[in-house]
Formats: sequence, structure tokens, C-alpha cells
Amino acid sequence: MIMPGNRAPMLIPKLVMTTISFCLRASLLLACSFAVAGDCSPPSILLNALDSNFKIERDLRAEDIKVEVDRKQAQILSLSLDTHPRRIVVMVDSSGSMEASPQKSGWGITLPAAAYAVDVLPASASPALVTFSDKLRRESSDFENRKPVGARVLNLAKRHPEGPTSLFDSIDQVLVEFQELHFGDAIYLVTDGLDNKSRISLPKLEKELISRGVRVFVFLVVREGSRTEEEMSGTQMDGFAESTGGEVVRISSAEIAGNERAQLDRLAPQIVGQVEGVYHLELGLSEVEKAARVNVAFADRDRRKNTHSIAYSHQIAPCQRKP
Repeated sequence: MIMPGNRAPMLIPKLVMTTISFCLRASLLLACSFAVAGDCSPPSILLNALDSNFKIERDLRAEDIKVEVDRKQAQILSLSLDTHPRRIVVMVDSSGSMEASPQKSGWGITLPAAAYAVDVLPASASPALVTFSDKLRRESSDFENRKPVGARVLNLAKRHPEGPTSLFDSIDQVLVEFQELHFGDAIYLVTDGLDNKSRISLPKLEKELISRGVRVFVFLVVREGSRTEEEMSGTQMDGFAESTGGEVVRISSAEIAGNERAQLDRLAPQIVGQVEGVYHLELGLSEVEKAARVNVAFADRDRRKNTHSIAYSHQIAPCQRKP
């Protein structure tokens, strides 16, 4: 016969274990609910503002600007200027379309355009050089100083542009291979904008760039009497760069080597300033389930007049929950 006093030591551990098990299950459920709700951080966009002297506007406050997302005003949670040193991947198109002309071989103005892109790297930046045609090719083993990258660009003269162009696939590959690229970093893309082999869609690529906060600055090689196909590609590049918060710089033979070079020289401080300093604008929105269009403007009209340019990422990428 088992006495009640002997059963107590057996019942108490069972009760304790049951209670612990229940608490663990409750804690796990609570943790999971927080994980699901917290999977997506508040959406943010990149914002640049330069004054009439091409210098970064360093005194912007949240109340100075207004933001609309899909035409509805959005609350601004925070606005902070990020001036950390940038990582920049310089991509030079080495495909057959980059030849001087159908009648002449060689690079034409491509390498001078690439040299200009290197010249407008911020002094504090760490660049890396890659070339691409149907595949991506690393010219720099890692991020390095501006001087060796400039030397590598000049060394490309020993080769000839050839092959089809996987422009957008190559940008996607850069995002895969350079995981260090993060918010505020950039891609300098030297190309004529033609693409005849990529498989990735442009909207998907834009979403990847915007999600990472990586801007694209296109140094668009424009030939004299360019074909309609090239002109259409140039227009596409405008929308592509703008969507990421970057810019397009058109470079012709007259601008890179002729009397109009002064125009590129005047533009250089703006590019450096835009890359060097970027605002991180965090919005008070619930989880974004689909891509949304963004519009940013100054709240004060006088400030609009005194600001030379404003650039920002024109989309918010949808929330991507981890499986």
C-alpha cells in the first residue's frame, strides 16, 4: 500500500514539469508572434539634397520635407545624414557594342568615360573594378584605393571589347558577389545601356537594389549619330538610375575630350557630394506588401528654390519575410 505522503514527491515533479512545459510553449508562441510582427523593419529610403554650390545640405530636418507613398502622405519617423565611407563597384561594359564604331575597333570613348567615373569617386571611398559582357569579370580582387583602380582602367586598353551584353544580369551578380554593399553604397556603371542577353527582369533588379539601399550612377556612353536602339536604352537608364536614388551622366566624345569638357568638370562635385552624403529617411508605415511609389518634396517653397537638386529612391520594396 502506498501512503499519501509517499505520492507527493512523485506528483510535485509532474506538476512542475507540466507547468514548465506550458510556460515554454506559451513563451515560444509569444516569441513567434513577435518574430512575425518584427520581421519587417520600418521602410526607409535614400535621400540626397544639394545646394546651388553642389554641396550637401547638412541641416535638413524631418519637418523640412514631406513624403507621399502611393499618393498618400506618410509619417516620417527619423531623418539622419549618413556620411560613412562608401564602397563602390565600378562596372565597365566590355561587350562588343562598346567598340568605337562599326567601322573602327577599340574602345572609343569608353575608357575615357571610365576614367572620369574613377575621377569622381569620393576620396574616402573604397572602389573595386569589374568588367562585363556576357559574364562578370573581377579586375580588382577586393575593394582598394582609387589610384590602383584608375591604373586598372587604363590597362583595359590592352584588350578589345567583344561578346554579347548581360547588363542587368551582371548588376545582379555584383549584388551576389559583393555582399559588403549596403545602405548608401553605390555602383558606377559605364555602359551604352544596351542589353541583349540578361534574364533578370528590370523591376526585380530594381527591387533588389532598393532593398539593399545600393544606388546606381550610370556614366552613359553616347556616340555621335547614335542608333534609335541606343537612344531607347539611354531613356531606360534614366528611369533605372532614378529609381535607386542615383543619376545618369551622359558622356559624348565632345564632352570627354573636346571644348565641352568643362560641363563634366562642373558636374563632378555634384556626383561626389551625392555619393558621399546621403540621408536615411525612415517612414512610419505598416508592413509593405507590394512595391510602392514614393514622392519627396520640400515643405517650404523658398527651400525648393534654393536647392539645386534632390534625389531619392522612388520606390519602397515590399517586405520580404524570412521563411
